[in-house]
Amino acid sequence: MKLITGWLTCRPGTRDEFLARMKAPSEETRREPGCVFFEYHPHADKPDVVVLIEGFYDAAAHEAHRHTPHMAVMQAEVRRLLVKLRLCYAVTEESTWEEYDFVANPPGPWKP
Repeated sequence: MKLITGWLTCRPGTRDEFLARMKAPSEETRREPGCVFFEYHPHADKPDVVVLIEGFYDAAAHEAHRHTPHMAVMQAEVRRLLVKLRLCYAVTEESTWEEYDFVANPPGPWKP
């Protein structure tokens, strides 16, 4: 799994335009076979910042995403509307999963 978190600082007053311009490329990204999720959210406390969270099944899926036509559109808008982009990558070859069925087996008190 490859997870990416980003803090995108928009040019002053352009955050709403940036979010609007990202809508179509983001929808295309979500339809990519290797995409698990791809979301942008306005930062709660910083009016010019957008928080990006994205996840791909693996590094190869993310690399394929980087070469799509909608990513080229997205990159043009990023360069035009942002002043700063900060990204954090996490890649893992092994994942641990837990699953709980609260209908079939209602949980007891929470025990961390």
